[in-house]
Amino acid sequence: MVTFQMRHSLLNVMYHFVVKVISVHFYQQQVSILKHIMIAGTCNTLLAGRRSTQSGPSSSLGSSMAAYTGQAKTFKFAEIEKATNGFDDSSILGEGGFGCVYQGTLEDGTTVAVKVLKRFDGQGEREFLAEVEMLGRLHHRNLVKLLGICVEENARCLVYELIPNGSVESHLHGADREIAPLDWNARMKIALGAGRALAYLHEDSSPCVIHRDFKSSNILLEHDFTPKVSDFGLARTARGEGNQHISTRVMGTFGYVAPEYAMTGHLLVKSDVYSYGVVLLELLTGRKPVDMSQPAGQESLVAWARPYLTNVVGLRQAVDPLLGPNVPLDNVAKAAAIASMCVQPEVAHRPSMSEVVQALKLVCSEGDEGFGSGSFSQELAARTTAAHDVTGMEAERVLLSEMFGSTPVFTPAADSGSFRMQSISGPLMTGKNKKFWQRMRNLSRGSMSEHGASPDFETHSQCSNR
Repeated sequence: MVTFQMRHSLLNVMYHFVVKVISVHFYQQQVSILKHIMIAGTCNTLLAGRRSTQSGPSSSLGSSMAAYTGQAKTFKFAEIEKATNGFDDSSILGEGGFGCVYQGTLEDGTTVAVKVLKRFDGQGEREFLAEVEMLGRLHHRNLVKLLGICVEENARCLVYELIPNGSVESHLHGADREIAPLDWNARMKIALGAGRALAYLHEDSSPCVIHRDFKSSNILLEHDFTPKVSDFGLARTARGEGNQHISTRVMGTFGYVAPEYAMTGHLLVKSDVYSYGVVLLELLTGRKPVDMSQPAGQESLVAWARPYLTNVVGLRQAVDPLLGPNVPLDNVAKAAAIASMCVQPEVAHRPSMSEVVQALKLVCSEGDEGFGSGSFSQELAARTTAAHDVTGMEAERVLLSEMFGSTPVFTPAADSGSFRMQSISGPLMTGKNKKFWQRMRNLSRGSMSEHGASPDFETHSQCSNR
C-alpha cells in the first residue's frame, strides 16, 4: 500500500513537472513570437518612414529651395518631363551615383542636359544643395553652366547647358579613344582650361572652393575641345586657418584622392592640385588612374609614371602611343615635370593652380621664344647622367628650374611698369625655382591670377598660396 502511494505521488510530481516545463516552453515561444512581431512592426515602421522620406524632398530641402535666390530658372516637373520626351531611355546621356542624365529640348529650343536625382537620402540632398549653391554663384568660361532647377514632391532635377562632345574620360579610355583620339594640342588645351577652372575656384572665388571630385569624367568637352568642369555635388568651401576644411568622411574617386585627404580626412585646396596632376598624367599617358588589368605593382598611374618622368627614355615609354611619333617631346617633358610636381605626396611641395596655369601657358605657346637655345629634350638628356643620383622631389625641382633654359633673356619688369617684383611665399619660390617663376611673371606681364585680381600679388585671397 505504501509502495502504491509512493508511486502515485511520484507520478503526480512528474506530471506537474512535465506540465510546468511545457508551459514554460510555450510561454517562451510566445514571448519569442511576440518579440519577433514587435521587431517586425518596428522595422515596418522604419521602412515606412524611409519610404516616406524617399517619396519626396525633405522639409529642409524644401525650405532651402524656397529661399533660393540664384540666377537659375525654376522649372516645373511637367516641363522637364516634356523636354526629355517622358525621360525616354533613348535620351539618356549617362548615369552615375547621383542619378541619370538626359538630353532634352526646352520649349524655346534650347538643348540641355537634365540630371535627375535618384538618391533621396541625406547625402543625395547635400549633393543637390551643394551643386545648386556652388554653380549658382560661380561663373567661369571653363565651368559648366547651371540653367535651372526643379524641386517638386517626387522630383529633383538640375538643368545644365549641354556640352556636346562627351567627357575627357570617354576620349581617353572609352569608345572615342580609337575613333577620334585626342591630339597633343587638344590635350594641352584641355589641361590649360581645366587648370584655369581650378585656379578660379581656389583663388578668385570667395570663399575659396575645393572641388573634391576633380577627374577626367567630370571634364566635359565642347566641339572645339574647350573643357568645362562639372559635378559640384561634393564641393566644399575652404574656411579657417590654412584654408583647411576638415571632413569626417572621405569622398571622391579612387585613384584621384590625395594621400593626405585619404589618410586623415583633412581636405585642402592642394588636394585638388593632386587630382589635377592625375588628370594631367592621364592626358600624357592615356592610362587610367587605376587599372587592375596592369601587372602587379603597376595598377596605380601615379606610382607607375613617377620613374618615367625625369628622363627622356622614360618619357618616350610613358607617352600615349596614340599621340604618334611626331609628338613634341620638349613640351611633353615640360608637362610631365608639372604633373610630377602636382602629385607630390607632400602638400607643401605641390604648386598652386595659378602657378600650374602659368607654366602650362608656356607649354601651350607656339615655339619656345626666349627660353634659351637648344632643345629641352637634349638638355634633359644631358642632365640625366649628371643627375643620376638625384631622385624624386629634387630631380623634379631640377627639371622645373631648368625647363625653360638657363640663359636669362627677360629684363626686369620695372621698365614696363606693369607690376612690381615682390616676394612670394610657397614651395617653388626659393633658389633656382624662384628665378623660374619670376621669369614666368615677366612673360605674363601681370598677376598670376587671370580673373580680375590686382597685379599686386599681395591683394590675392589667402587661397592663392594654398
